[in-house]
Amino acid sequence: MRVYFLLLLICTTMTAFAQLTPYEASQKKATATYNEAIAYYQKLATTFGKQAKLMTYGQTDFGKPLHLLILNRDGIFDVAKIKQADKRVLLINNGIHPGEPEGIDACMMLARDLLNRKQLPKDVVICIIPVYNIDGSFNRTSTSRANQNGPLAYGFRGNSKSYDLNRDFIKTDSKNSAAFQQIFNIWQPEIFVDTHTSNGADYQYTMTLIPTQKDKLNPTLSSYLTQTMLPYLYQEMKGKGFELIPYINSVKETPDSGISGFMESPRYSTGYAALHNTIGFMP
Repeated sequence: MRVYFLLLLICTTMTAFAQLTPYEASQKKATATYNEAIAYYQKLATTFGKQAKLMTYGQTDFGKPLHLLILNRDGIFDVAKIKQADKRVLLINNGIHPGEPEGIDACMMLARDLLNRKQLPKDVVICIIPVYNIDGSFNRTSTSRANQNGPLAYGFRGNSKSYDLNRDFIKTDSKNSAAFQQIFNIWQPEIFVDTHTSNGADYQYTMTLIPTQKDKLNPTLSSYLTQTMLPYLYQEMKGKGFELIPYINSVKETPDSGISGFMESPRYSTGYAALHNTIGFMP
């Protein structure tokens, strides 16, 4: 009987993943390095092999491939079969500007908690790029974003060729962009989220949001975004105590002169997504 309970305990601990992220372990003062993030996802994929798979695509200017974590409750990781099953694909991109690392840490916790709690959605496959700008993530300092409150060290905005990757989605001067396009065109996500941070700007709200400019989508998708999805997101976030506010630009220097929406061209992530009739968000 003792052996039975010992084996039961071992089996139970093998199916749980309790490892803290560097962000959590540092009492919210540090962000994960590239190597820490990839190692974390590798352990997740090993622990939850039936529902998580870590893949690589292409090469980056830094000489490393882009990683992609796929989370699927049904344990199917073949794109064609996923599309045949009529599942939606959510693609999350992190660390395009590694000095804005919140998404890197948040997605590590999100993937772990969804797997541990057996809460993967039934009809949605979640794909996560752990770190897009691998180059910049290795160029870590604590001084390149003087107005930003932490973390202790963080990556640099540009990649190893000094490209701002959020200006390179359509022209593809970087290998990073070519690898990203490979992922995007293979997985064909319905929803794309590109995580950013405010660079120390003092907003009243925790979260500002840029959705795809509505006129870039076909009328059916545009109507769904503006009339259903966005109101739901704003309502739910307000209920959780993290009310959203649109990310805006003043026409001149103050809001009194009027505000303008962000017309993202295809060189930006959400503008590139719109070319594929994909709803994009830049939080």
